[in-house]
Amino acid sequence: MDGLNCEALPVVLAVMAGGIALYLMMRKPTLRAIPFELKAPAESQPGWCKGEILDAPGITVSDRPDLIQCFDPATGRLLGRVPATTLAEVDAKITRARRAQTAWAQTTFEQRRQVLRTLHEFVLANQREICQVACRDSGKTMIDATLGEVLTTAAKLQWTIKNGEHVLCDENRDPGFMMMYKRARVVYQPRGVVAALVSWNYPFHNTIGPVISALFAGNAVVVKASEHVAWSMPYWEQMVRRALDVCGHSPELVQFVTGFADVGSAVTASPEIDHITFIGSPEVGKLVMRAASANLTPVTLELGGKDCAVVFADSDMAQCVPVLMRSVIQNASQNCIGIERILVQDAKYEWFVKEMERRMRMVRVGAILDDEPNQVDCGAMVLSA
Repeated sequence: MDGLNCEALPVVLAVMAGGIALYLMMRKPTLRAIPFELKAPAESQPGWCKGEILDAPGITVSDRPDLIQCFDPATGRLLGRVPATTLAEVDAKITRARRAQTAWAQTTFEQRRQVLRTLHEFVLANQREICQVACRDSGKTMIDATLGEVLTTAAKLQWTIKNGEHVLCDENRDPGFMMMYKRARVVYQPRGVVAALVSWNYPFHNTIGPVISALFAGNAVVVKASEHVAWSMPYWEQMVRRALDVCGHSPELVQFVTGFADVGSAVTASPEIDHITFIGSPEVGKLVMRAASANLTPVTLELGGKDCAVVFADSDMAQCVPVLMRSVIQNASQNCIGIERILVQDAKYEWFVKEMERRMRMVRVGAILDDEPNQVDCGAMVLSA
């Protein structure tokens, strides 16, 4: 037996080596993330106080309708004035995006994954700076920015890197008995140039989320950011464009436009836009659908609602009350799934109201980048009303 084993060993080793070689040949090469640097705006640094404090903060400039006034909602301190995108510039940006998309549509999933890996690594390495930029522009706290901006965006990047190709792969379908002589397949193809009109409550996540999906599906994307967070948009745009550039792809795939209602209307009514994603109010969502209908442009809407929590008398109040407190004050209640109404069973109603009132009186509101970090529980509201 020993002799037989010795004689068979070279064959076994050869088979194993052949199997390993075949596996290495068939395995798809992994394109690694490419590091890059991008400096965050100086205004995002804690304690920055060079801007004047506005008496009546607002996003419009009375004598300059072509400018958007940007300020920190937590302090009223001026951050700068951003030029609103003109309607001619909107058309030009869409044209550049479409030109770049022609080549991007031919890229492999692995090439697209490399761009997302590059972006993911930058987000992880610069998460504090990203949070500070979001805090300065929207007045939120660092914990709200960590959970609602960085964690959610990183999770979407990770999910798309891992599952995106599987979701978009061609699928064979059973044609059924009556069509047995045919073959049926579902083939996912890039749409072309898609648009995303996003809200101000999570400026980083709401902006980057649609970009991740658009790019991985082989599209170019035009992002119309809210005028209420126009200050941070150049930083987010440069971040994505740098990731594309260092990976050898055209930065023109991603175009940001900022402005008021006329800019949003120009994007939604453009016949050169192949799909629209909108995040915002039901009222504006109706306007988006109406404008898109002229060109039969497909629309995906994420609209606000009235979220409700129901508390029964036998609930574990030690667990229930802190969770509801968090859901109410998270992002200063500017949250698409934040609790706006709490229905409590009669037996616990009086106790619950007193306990919530006691806790709410202890909530400390402030500017997280200018006050002591552990002295602020809730940030500012972006809108005055």
